[in-house]
Amino acid sequence: MTVVVLALDALDAGLVEHFDLDAVRLTSSNDLETFAHTQDVPYTPEVWATVATGLPPEDHGVTGGGTSEWDNPVLEALSRISGRFDESTRGTLGKVVRSKTGERERIARTDAESMFDAEGAVVHNWPGVADGRPLQRAWDLMNAVAEGMDRSEFERELFGQCAQQFAWATEMLNHPVAVAGVHVHALDAAGHAYADDEAALRHAYERVGAFVTKIVDALEDGDDLLLLSDHGMHAAFYPPDEGENPATHSFRAYASSTADTCPATVYDVREWVETRASTTRVEGAGREEAVDVPEDHLRELGYLE
Repeated sequence: MTVVVLALDALDAGLVEHFDLDAVRLTSSNDLETFAHTQDVPYTPEVWATVATGLPPEDHGVTGGGTSEWDNPVLEALSRISGRFDESTRGTLGKVVRSKTGERERIARTDAESMFDAEGAVVHNWPGVADGRPLQRAWDLMNAVAEGMDRSEFERELFGQCAQQFAWATEMLNHPVAVAGVHVHALDAAGHAYADDEAALRHAYERVGAFVTKIVDALEDGDDLLLLSDHGMHAAFYPPDEGENPATHSFRAYASSTADTCPATVYDVREWVETRASTTRVEGAGREEAVDVPEDHLRELGYLE
């Protein structure tokens, strides 16, 4: 069976209670201890690479300037110099470089072993481990909102991407997969955009909650679902955040699972997932059936050389 790991970026433990969002309160749940390394608050690529590997940033290498990579060696060197700038400053500098040079950075990937390297494990869009382009697209949407993108377009793009990511996770339940992990950036982008708009952010949480419910409904006996966040988000309307700057990361990370336990810290997640996965039998694993592809026909169509 399958352990599905949903990395719900910026799912805030306090806001889950504030919005009374039962959809993400599964069999067990708790605050998840997270960390800040190069910045004063948790930083997405650093934390998610730690979640996947169980290692601190200085060991997995996705940290500071190493959270992004450039093909141009000069830009790569400048990126490492800017590694200790705050996220907003790095984002602004990156945007200037992209507009002036046409170059685009990539989300860096660790060389360390992760829970997604195990047999039967698959991953989609996980910062520091897998394809980072969906995360970059979410970051682009946040920049577009800051420049005046209207709400309807922002939400269409944001939740359209979110729907694709949840659909991938749901589909993995139909295959012989032991662990399926996917990162979803919808709540982080919505949190930055709507930190002073309670109704809009509540709507975003409820939309994500509805996607979670669909996965829960698709689980079969022996399957497990684990929800995680890397940090939360300060909000102007949330009473405990009085005096904090809205739309900045909080330390209120969250974990919830369909099992009877949850990881206590971001460093515990890998062991928790691998322990759960080791107690399940993946039906169909080990059977390798060749696919009979009509190569001559594909060559005629131009698909093969």
